Amino acid sequence: MSADLIGKMVNGCEILSQVGQGGMATVFRARQQSMNRNVALKFLPSVFLNDDTYLQRFEREVKIVSQLEHRNIVPVYDFGEFKSQPYIAMRYMPAGSVEELLAEGRIPLPRILSIVQQVASALDYAHQNGILHRDLKPSNILLDDGGGAFITDFGIARILSESSSQITTQGVVGTPSYMSPEQARAEQLDGRSDVYSLGVMLFELVTGRRPFESDTPYSLAVMHVTMPPPLPRQFEPSVSAELEDVIMRALSKTRDARFGSAGELAEALREALADQVRGGEGKAAVEVDTRIESPPGGFVGSSTTAPGPLPLAVPPPEASATSDTSPAASPAVHLERRPERRRRNILLWVTVGGALGCALLVGISILAVPLFGILSRNGAATTTANAVVLVGEVEATTAKAPATETATAPPQRETGVNSLELTRSALNEAADATFTAESFFAASRPTSTRASIQPVGVREQPTLIPPLQSVGGELVYFARSETGDGEKPQFQIAVLDLISWETRRFDAGEGSSTYPMPSPDGRWIAFQSDRDGDFDIFVMNRYGGQLRRLTRNSVLDRLAAWSPAGDRIIYSTDTRGDRTFDLRLIDPIDGDGQPIFSDGWRNSHARFSPDGEYIVFTAGAAAQDPSTWEIRLLDRESGETRLLTDNDVRDASPAFHPDGQRILYVTTIGGARALASMNLAGEDRRILYTGPGSVWSANYSPDGQFIVLTATINGLDQLFLIDAQGGSAQQITASGGAYASWIPQSADS
Repeated sequence: MSADLIGKMVNGCEILSQVGQGGMATVFRARQQSMNRNVALKFLPSVFLNDDTYLQRFEREVKIVSQLEHRNIVPVYDFGEFKSQPYIAMRYMPAGSVEELLAEGRIPLPRILSIVQQVASALDYAHQNGILHRDLKPSNILLDDGGGAFITDFGIARILSESSSQITTQGVVGTPSYMSPEQARAEQLDGRSDVYSLGVMLFELVTGRRPFESDTPYSLAVMHVTMPPPLPRQFEPSVSAELEDVIMRALSKTRDARFGSAGELAEALREALADQVRGGEGKAAVEVDTRIESPPGGFVGSSTTAPGPLPLAVPPPEASATSDTSPAASPAVHLERRPERRRRNILLWVTVGGALGCALLVGISILAVPLFGILSRNGAATTTANAVVLVGEVEATTAKAPATETATAPPQRETGVNSLELTRSALNEAADATFTAESFFAASRPTSTRASIQPVGVREQPTLIPPLQSVGGELVYFARSETGDGEKPQFQIAVLDLISWETRRFDAGEGSSTYPMPSPDGRWIAFQSDRDGDFDIFVMNRYGGQLRRLTRNSVLDRLAAWSPAGDRIIYSTDTRGDRTFDLRLIDPIDGDGQPIFSDGWRNSHARFSPDGEYIVFTAGAAAQDPSTWEIRLLDRESGETRLLTDNDVRDASPAFHPDGQRILYVTTIGGARALASMNLAGEDRRILYTGPGSVWSANYSPDGQFIVLTATINGLDQLFLIDAQGGSAQQITASGGAYASWIPQSADS
C-alpha cells in the first residue's frame, strides 16, 4: 500500500513517506500545503476494509479524541476516505515513540519523570472526562522534538456511562504485557487499570524490561493475574528503595492498593526522585506546576469506592533547545539496556519446564478448577462379557467444592529471582493454549474478544418457512477454509447466530479443527484437530480462547462429547492403530483418562444421555465395512450393552433428545443416508428426513423443537433446519457447514 500512496494528494496533503506500520494501521508523513506543515496520515489497511470491527475501532478513535483537548494527547485534524480507504490526519510527531526511545538505550531519570508526568496529566484529564484508554504502552506514547510526550491510539478506549459509576469491558481487549489483572479477568474497570499500565511502563523505563515476559499472551495474562511482580532492583541494582516502592505500589494486584490516579503516581515519583536528580537541569525537570487542570463538569466516577479529591494535574516541561536526554541531564544511576532480555531463551525454558513438569501439572490443575466446574466423581470400574473396562456408577451431580483461594502475597524485598524465573518458565511451558478470548481466570464469565474471532460477515437474513421461524440460539459447526491452490483443504470451527445471522470463525491454531461439541453449560467447546499428523482432542472456550490440548499421542483420537455434568469428555481412540476404536473418558482439566468400553469392534461417536445413565454410540464388527455399523446402548450402572439396530445397512451418529427418551440417528434407505429416530429400546422407529442430500449428522435444539442436520449436496456439506417431527426442512448455509450443534445458553452469556 505504501508504494501506491507515496506522492499522492489526499485532501490537500502530499504523502511523502511511510513512517510506521502496526497491526491495524499504516502511518505516513505528509505535507499539508494550505498550512505549510507536516501531518501524520493514519490509514486503515485495505485488508480490514470489509471488517466492521476494525472500521468501528478506527472511527472510534476519531470520536474519542475529538472530545479531548489536552496538550499531551495527540490532536486529530481531519478524518475521511481516500479511494475507499479510511484515514485520520493527526499531528506529526518527529521524535517517534517511547518504544523507539527504549530501543536506543539508557533513559535518564529526569526524562523518565518528564514522560510519566505528561502521560499522567493526559490520563487524569481523560478519566475526568469519562474515558479509559485501556491500551497504554510505550508504542502509544509519541514524542516531539522539544521533550513533549503525547498519548495516542484511543481506538479501544472506553467511554464511561454518565449514568453509571462502573463500566464493563465487554471482552478482554488490550495488550497482555501491559494490562491490569482486572482487565485480564474481564472485570469492571476504572481509571486505576490505566494506572497499572502506567506502572508497567514505568517499570520498563527504569529497568529496560517489562515485569513479566513470555512467549505467549496466555502466559502473560496468567502472570499479571497471579504472580507478584519482580522487584526492579533485581534487574537494575541502582534503583532506590523509594523509586521501587512507587513502582510496586502501581503494580499492586488489588486496585485499592494502587495510586488513586495517574497524577498521584506522578507526584509520588517526583518525590522519590527528588534526591537523585537534585541540582542542575535535573532539578528543573522535577519541579512541577501545582495548578489544577479540571475539565468542565465533575469527575465521572468509575468505581464503587468514591474517589478522593482530584489530583493535581502535572503540566509538561517547557520546550527548550536543550533536551533532557543530554549527558549533562543524566543522573548517576546507570540504567544499561539489556536487549538480550527480550529474546526468547527457549532452551532454558525447555530445560526448566521439564524439571518442573509434575509440579506444573498440579499447579495448573488447581488454578483451573473454576474453569470447568468440576463435579464430584464417584464412578467405580466394573467389567462385563461385552466390555473390557466400563465406568460403573452414574457420575454424581453435586458440585465439587473449589480449591481454597489464597490471597496474593505482598511483594517481598528479596534479591533472589530463581523462583520467579522458574515460575515464569513453567507457565510458558504450560502454554499449549492461546490467549485469544480472555484470561485464564475469567472462566466464571467467558467474554468475547475480537482478537480471536475472524468475522465472516452478516448475511442477508433468510426468510424461514413458518414452522421454523421461532428458531433461535447459536450453532457451532465446522466449515472449509481455503488455504490456496494445491494445498490440502483446512477446516475451521464457526458459529452461526440464528437471530442476527452473523457468522464468525475461530482461529484454533495449526491444522484442521473439526467436529466441535459444546459443553452442557455452553461455555466450552471440545473438538478434534490434526495439527501434528493425527487427530487429538482439544478444548477452548465458546469465544475461541483458552485453548487446551487434552490428548497427545500418535493414534487417532476423535469425536469428543461432554458428560451431563461437564466434568468428563468421552471420545473414541484408535488404541491399536487398526481403526477399531475404543471409548475413553478424559478429565478436561488435568487430562487424566480412563478406558470405558473396548471389545475389538469399531466403537465411536459416543453420546451421554441427559441423565448420564446411558451412553449411545456407533459400533461396527468390521471397522472398514459401514454395513456392519449399528447403534449400541451402554447401561452405565450395570455395564451391559445392547444393539438398538441390527441390520445390513449403515446406522451411525446417534444423539439423544433433550428429554432422554428418544435417539436421533443416521440410517440408510435405498442406498441413501436418511435421518431417523427411535426410543431407548430400539423401537418406535420413525424416518424424519430423506433428502435432498445425503445426511450424515444431526442434533436436537436444547428445547427439542428443532433439528439441525448436515447433508451432502453436489459434493458440499450444508446445514439444514427441520422441525422435530421432520415435517419441514430448509437449507441455512450456502458456502458449506457440517456437524452442527446448538450452544446451550449459559447463565452469564
